[in-house]
Amino acid sequence: MKTKILAVCFTLPFLCLVVWTLCLTWQRNHGTEVKVAVMGYDPRDLLSGHYIQYQIDWNKTDCSQFENNICPKENFCREGRWGRQCRFYVPEEYAKQLDELFRKRNNPQTTFEVIYSYTPGQGAMAKELLIGGKNWRESVR
Repeated sequence: MKTKILAVCFTLPFLCLVVWTLCLTWQRNHGTEVKVAVMGYDPRDLLSGHYIQYQIDWNKTDCSQFENNICPKENFCREGRWGRQCRFYVPEEYAKQLDELFRKRNNPQTTFEVIYSYTPGQGAMAKELLIGGKNWRESVR
């Protein structure tokens, strides 16, 4: 009996992790893809660890992608110290190149957008970072 309880105690966290991963994968693959413009980079905290921190520029985002042509601002990103903050995770080896591109963002070719998987009523999930309309990996080569 004791070994059965021990087996359940070790198996249950693994099963929860698998179910959670499957739910996130389903949400990412079955949501509607929407493209939003990003801004508001904090140069002191631009690349913290393995993520880029930014804010969504709703004034430059096409709200016709959403139901009733209204941008669902509350479903994107998390509440932070200075408004809603978003993160996009990248490999640390590209930090220097991305930092340089972010500093040149006033150039029209270095516009930044993020493609999200969005399901109404649920939080949006960032899928891809675009720099100048191309995948960020192409921009840092």
